[in-house]
Order: sequence, then structure tokens, then C-alpha cells
Amino acid sequence: MKVKTSTTLTGTEFLTILFVWPLLMGFTCLGIIICWRTLSNPTEVAPELDIILVAFSIFSAPVTAFVATLGQRLISEKKQGSAGGEE
Repeated sequence: MKVKTSTTLTGTEFLTILFVWPLLMGFTCLGIIICWRTLSNPTEVAPELDIILVAFSIFSAPVTAFVATLGQRLISEKKQGSAGGEE
């Protein structure tokens, strides 16, 4: 049994990833910076932490929606592959 392991993207999917990738990386970097600064110097960051977390929460909704969409796509592809690919 030979399994084909290639992935193709439509133009819309490629552009979605291209435009959302910086948002995803910004969200990840912002989370790392918040944790690092809070743990390294809590007395300096504590008074401003509520503002920082508001900025972080603004990023969370689109990033969560994007990751959920990608997860649903992967699950649906896996179901289609297992349903039609077994011989």
C-alpha cells in the first residue's frame, strides 16, 4: 500500500496563511515577552500588567479563530482520506 503525502493549497488558503502568519507570530512573541518581563522584573511590570493583558487579548480572538479553522481543515482532510483511501 502506497500513501500519497502531498499537500496542495488554493490561492485563498495561501493568502490567508500569508496574511495571518505575522499575526500568529506577533501573538506568540508578545506572549513570550510578557512572561519573560513579568518573571524577570515583576515590580516594574505589575502596575502595567492590566494594559499589557488587554493588548494580548486583542490578539487572541483572531489567532484562536485561525488556529481553529486550520484544525478543522486538518480533521476534515484526515476523515476524507481515511474514508476514501482504504482499499
